[in-house]
Amino acid sequence: MKIKFIPLLLYTLTLLLIAASCRQEDGSPVRNVRFDPKLLNPVKGGACASYSYFYENGRADLGSVYTKQMIISFAEGSSYEEQKSIAAKYVFIKNMGNQTSTNSAMLYTVELVSGLNCKQTEQAINILANDPMVAYAAPYFIQGKNLLGLSNEAMVTVRAGGEATLQRMLQDYKANLVASLGNEVYVVRVDKNSNGNALELANHLKEQDGIAHAEPDFVVSVAPAHPGLNRGLNGANRAAFVR
Repeated sequence: MKIKFIPLLLYTLTLLLIAASCRQEDGSPVRNVRFDPKLLNPVKGGACASYSYFYENGRADLGSVYTKQMIISFAEGSSYEEQKSIAAKYVFIKNMGNQTSTNSAMLYTVELVSGLNCKQTEQAINILANDPMVAYAAPYFIQGKNLLGLSNEAMVTVRAGGEATLQRMLQDYKANLVASLGNEVYVVRVDKNSNGNALELANHLKEQDGIAHAEPDFVVSVAPAHPGLNRGLNGANRAAFVR
């Protein structure tokens, strides 16, 4: 009887492949992102989505998402070290950036790796929103000399006596009222479990009876001299209304 021997190199590679597949059995989205760098392959065909919001008596155009940064907030109670560890698991995140406090959350600007297009950036936002340790994920936009990061809040002005109506609308949208600023102006917030981000919420509310005005809140910073680069961005600040 002739005995066949498996070459040592082939045998070793087989064992390594088996071990690698065993480590992926939990189906963790973080591990899947790390394991498959092609997860952010662009969708073929079609133009990038263009975004806008109601401003005064018209619409303010934001254009497509900025591909070098995004806004995220983490699950309540997580430490900064845990947050950095979460961000480090995603191949499309280059590093953690500035912190910015809103009325209802601590937001972080995260820098993305070079080479992503707008569709890949939108995919990255969706992937982060599926992480149980991420509470909110949203895009940046570039507008003139400013970078506008979409916060988790919107400013809403209701018509006289409209607070109860606003509360019902927010409940349907899975959003929450944060504070009253007087003169029928309210701060409302969303998270990843809401029916949309702050931009989508503002646009939705603006079209409803009883709402006089609704506008998303932005984190504002100075755009780099060359939009393709994303270095040297410091001191982001908040602006309730971007003029």
